[in-house]
Amino acid sequence: MASLAVSGIFLLAMIVASVRAAVTLPAGARIAIHCGFIEHCYLAPKRAGLVVWPALGAVTFGVLGGIAASSLAADWVAGVRDVLVPAVLGVLLAFQAGALALARRGFAGVPDEEREQETSVRSD
Repeated sequence: MASLAVSGIFLLAMIVASVRAAVTLPAGARIAIHCGFIEHCYLAPKRAGLVVWPALGAVTFGVLGGIAASSLAADWVAGVRDVLVPAVLGVLLAFQAGALALARRGFAGVPDEEREQETSVRSD
């Protein structure tokens, strides 16, 4: 199944991104864990945040890959079986990349008042 191979590559990319971030991010970095809305974002410590994203990918890969390969999906359109798992893992990889980019820039965990002072322009 090509979809499981592509999904495995996405999962490997999530692991590689976390390993790279473990080396490059500062010790006090906070990783955003969110479900699509930044307002509902949990800022996890570096170690926990770097483990949560690949773990979520592995659970998703296992559950959706198992369903897509089982007899439960026998009546599904072939395109859905082939695209579902890689699409979901691609979205998770994109969320992880965004969370790591925020942590790299240092915006994750910075109070709103400090961020507004950094971005405001004086007009004297």
